[in-house]
Amino acid sequence: FVEKPHAIDPDGIQTVRAAVEMAAAKRLSVVSGLQSRYHPGYKETMQRVHDGAIGEIVVIQETWLRPPYVMYQRAPGLTEVEYQASNQYHFHWLCGDDVPQTLIHNLDRSSWAMRNTAPVRAYGMGGRSTLKGEIYGNVFDHHAVVYEFANGVRIYAYCRTIDNCYNENSSLILGTKGRCDLLRLTITGETNWKQPGSPSKNNAYDLEHVALFGAIRSGTPLNNGDYMVRSTLITLMGQFSCYSGKEVTWDQISKSNYVHLPRPEDVRADMEPPVRPGPDGSYPVAFTPGVSKLL
Repeated sequence: FVEKPHAIDPDGIQTVRAAVEMAAAKRLSVVSGLQSRYHPGYKETMQRVHDGAIGEIVVIQETWLRPPYVMYQRAPGLTEVEYQASNQYHFHWLCGDDVPQTLIHNLDRSSWAMRNTAPVRAYGMGGRSTLKGEIYGNVFDHHAVVYEFANGVRIYAYCRTIDNCYNENSSLILGTKGRCDLLRLTITGETNWKQPGSPSKNNAYDLEHVALFGAIRSGTPLNNGDYMVRSTLITLMGQFSCYSGKEVTWDQISKSNYVHLPRPEDVRADMEPPVRPGPDGSYPVAFTPGVSKLL
């Protein structure tokens, strides 16, 4: 089992790709933490989209707006590296920032809607407007990314991690004949449909593990490597565009060997950390749009 985001940079996802290919060759199972693929209601709704219930997809909107994710105060006796590792969701070199860390679920659903294809380019913007203080680390607190597929379909994707703001988590798929609100299991337009009865009691977080254990016990390998690699690379396109302010293409991100240093095998508790807090206790952001070059 491999929890998302699987990797936080292009170098890391190449390692993941090699691992899932090796697993396939050895007939071993690899299941991704992108649990939407195992949600019975999402699966039924997505099948209806693929069967034409909303016509041809025109545009997709992906939104995840929420307060800051799990935060940990500095515990006594920790080195700087140990503290950052304990508060991992707020340091870019540990979590990859919020597009790979959080919006990956939404973007995986978009790729699924587009029949498991990837966009050809992305451009975005992001920064840190509010979350300043030791506990917030050095990640951005807002991102907006536009993705475009070869056929012209666009994803408009948003994520934000700031308190006392409007919150939403949604995947909206708009087509020529209607609209799908995937997380609400609803289709409206020429065809009006909602999954009947109460939502399934089956928890997708459980079902992905049920599938993994079943594959192991039956001897029939289950390998999610194809979409876990693709969806992670899609998030890296968006994150790197927000960091740099530049357009990022699928070809660029797929061929890049960029790595957020230090490499995992080089991490030591007593090493010099990639970032240290400034005089006010806040950590400087790692990248500046229009200045930083990643690819």
